[in-house]
Amino acid sequence: MIALLVSVLSVARLAGAPAPDSTTSTPPAPPAGVSAPAPASPLAPVGPALPVALGLEPSADPVGRAAPPGVGVALPPPRFGRARDGWLLAPRDTTSGTSRRPMAVELPDSYYTRLTIHKIGAIAMFPLFGAEYVLGQKLLNSTNRSSSLKTAHGIVAGAIGVVFATNTITGVWNLWEARHVKQGRARRIVHSVIMLASDAGFMWAAASAGGARRELSRAQNHRNIAIGSMTLSAAGAVMMWLWKD
Repeated sequence: MIALLVSVLSVARLAGAPAPDSTTSTPPAPPAGVSAPAPASPLAPVGPALPVALGLEPSADPVGRAAPPGVGVALPPPRFGRARDGWLLAPRDTTSGTSRRPMAVELPDSYYTRLTIHKIGAIAMFPLFGAEYVLGQKLLNSTNRSSSLKTAHGIVAGAIGVVFATNTITGVWNLWEARHVKQGRARRIVHSVIMLASDAGFMWAAASAGGARRELSRAQNHRNIAIGSMTLSAAGAVMMWLWKD
């Protein structure tokens, strides 16, 4: 009888006790001297799921940065971009026009061959100018103009014409062929304009040579035109030697 009474009281006590609430349960307190762990953030990434989902192999950070919380390892930096906080950024555009190098202009060997001929002609014209000036002065100052003096004057004048014709062809040809070369473009254009102007002056002097044989005033005019053309062409040649860029 006593055992039956104890059993009834035990069942009644259990039936009257409140049921435990799982939503309001609190974890047991940690032992003394041990700090409780911080609760996990619901927004923190969980494991290497993100790199795997993106098809990327996670690896150790080569620059020594720590991985994001909860990931464990950092993603490798991109090939062209930059890595920030261990996450991959989009690569920078390296094909824009601002980063392209200017294309080099390659000149053929014939350009330098013509340039060498042009330089030889520029040097040869100075002694020809001196000889033509001396012969012309003798023709003007002498009362008896010998045929040999006239012949020598004509030969030197013809040589000057050949030199200027050759230099005009080689100079204009090279000016056109190097039209895309920016370095020295202004110098080449100024030189070409001066030399073409001296070409026109020499053609004018040659046209006035017929009247110079008959009248002294026309002979002097012929000499002045020739000297002006020589001076202009000499200035154009010296300019190329002194103006460097």
